Amino acid sequence: FHSAFILERLKSPPQTNEVRRSAVLLPGFLTLAELTGKPLVLSEVGASAGLNLQFDRYQYRLGDLAWGEQSEVFMSPEWRGNAPPNTPIEIIERAGCDLNPLDPSSTEDRLRLMSYVWADQTDRLERTAAALRIAVEKGLHVEKADAIDWLKRRLATQHSGAAHVVYHSIAWQYLPDALKQTGETLIAEAGAHATPDAPLARLQMEADATPGGAAITLQIWPTGEKQEIGRADFHGRWVEWRGWKNRA
Repeated sequence: FHSAFILERLKSPPQTNEVRRSAVLLPGFLTLAELTGKPLVLSEVGASAGLNLQFDRYQYRLGDLAWGEQSEVFMSPEWRGNAPPNTPIEIIERAGCDLNPLDPSSTEDRLRLMSYVWADQTDRLERTAAALRIAVEKGLHVEKADAIDWLKRRLATQHSGAAHVVYHSIAWQYLPDALKQTGETLIAEAGAHATPDAPLARLQMEADATPGGAAITLQIWPTGEKQEIGRADFHGRWVEWRGWKNRA
């Protein structure tokens, strides 16, 4: 009966915008805040509806660390390793882009987002609905833009006294190889112009050659040092935390 609708819907790539990935990204943001001592400017690539662009509006338990204000969204992934840094995070600007952003205030877009969650996973459905309510309340907006064009604009401005972090979770892998390479070059070039007063960082949660989970990597300029600070389940059900190893 619904074959025409289903075939039309299948033309659009899935956008799960899994909220639990915020519990994977947060330890990276905490690490960055501790290392730089600066407020953060956020730039999320492939942000979908932007639910992981408001990670600071959720409440968490990460191992022994309780973080965040009281929130309708609470996350406590299975935690392996030491607790991440307990650092306050100040966000002075947040922005995200997507080729097909979903609007949290749109009934149709909310329904589309929910349709990508398996119907028997009531906790995911409830968490997504709660995150969408917060997004509407805060007027969250994701820009419709090509990732590379958008990154060019975002990286053109240096933020004195703040750490600018470009981040993405299970999104970079969907870019064509040529665009990935262009993006890597853009970020590296911006990193070459970073200063201790205006550092640049890149936080990633992406698949790599190791099966069974995603790598959490953090790179910080002006030094350009990059480390794998942990691994995680693709949907954020567990986090294996390593943390940033200071080099002598």
